[in-house]
Amino acid sequence: MKILDKYLLQRFTQNLLISLIAWILIFLVVDMIENVSRFIDRGATAGQFLKYYALYVPYIISLTLPIAILLSSLFTLGGLAQKNEVVAQLSAGVSLYRLLAPLFVFGLLISILSGFFNEFVVPPANQERLDLYRYDINNKTRPSETSRANIYIQDSPTRKVIVQYFNGKQNQGRQVSIQRIEGSTLAERIDAPVMRWVDTTWVLTDVTIRHFRDGQEFIHTIDDTVLTDLRIKPENLLELQISPEEMSYPDLNRYIDELKILGADTNRWLVDRHLKISLPFSNFIVILLGAPFASRKRRGGMGLNFGLGLIVTFVYFIIIRTGQVFGHQGQLEPWLAAWIGNLIFFVLGLLVLLNVKK
Repeated sequence: MKILDKYLLQRFTQNLLISLIAWILIFLVVDMIENVSRFIDRGATAGQFLKYYALYVPYIISLTLPIAILLSSLFTLGGLAQKNEVVAQLSAGVSLYRLLAPLFVFGLLISILSGFFNEFVVPPANQERLDLYRYDINNKTRPSETSRANIYIQDSPTRKVIVQYFNGKQNQGRQVSIQRIEGSTLAERIDAPVMRWVDTTWVLTDVTIRHFRDGQEFIHTIDDTVLTDLRIKPENLLELQISPEEMSYPDLNRYIDELKILGADTNRWLVDRHLKISLPFSNFIVILLGAPFASRKRRGGMGLNFGLGLIVTFVYFIIIRTGQVFGHQGQLEPWLAAWIGNLIFFVLGLLVLLNVKK
């Protein structure tokens, strides 16, 4: 059996590399065609263009690996089935479960390695890629440890703070707007040209307060006011807000803890944190689903397997994306929103494995 296991894994690995390279090239070509005009308009050099897409490859691998693994399992087992090699092994007394066992073990190993890859390789590559586009190509001002511009932060579930510019050395913000929301309606807006951190509170200067009730706007102004209930501190305004794709799991944990302290809604970030664990295990689940199905000879051959792979992949990512959206909106628990696709396809995979002819 060691010879058969080695033979099966060798065929699977070859198909996996071919599928993965093909998907990476397709992804890169489509994205380059779609965005090349943006790089040209912003005067990007050829070196910056190539570096951007070189740094894009790790993220593309994390996205396309489940698709490549599914196609690899379909082509590997489908090819063996078309040549009656599966029938020969079953006739020799090898059960289907024993035949597929190396692929399941290999799929679990790939899932674990994918988790480490997504944790230690993808986030720094994404951050460097996006920084390259934001600051070197798009010519935005690179933030420093002492200042930030265009800050948008949620202070509580019903209050948002917008600061056009914050000077960390002086602990002073300019062009500040504090908005309070009731339901989906703006109830109050406080505007001030200057906001200063004095002792442990924020002091606003030349304040304009607007109240909105019954379709009317009520305005009054005051020279100075102290906001003692504002939870935001100067260090919160200096933190650069980045996307989950740029953060590792511990970084995302720390960011969620900070949002909880501020009283902000963390559903979106909790879902993305769970996805960092659930998505790597999709590599195992697609093997569990695809390998048993492809182990029997069927009319249509490899073309049927390829078409089936595309359909399953399309449906799988629709479910993943739908769960993610529902989780962000709070309609599903964050863990369920992240795992719903895996749970559904895990059950389908078990049903296929149990019902396929042995």
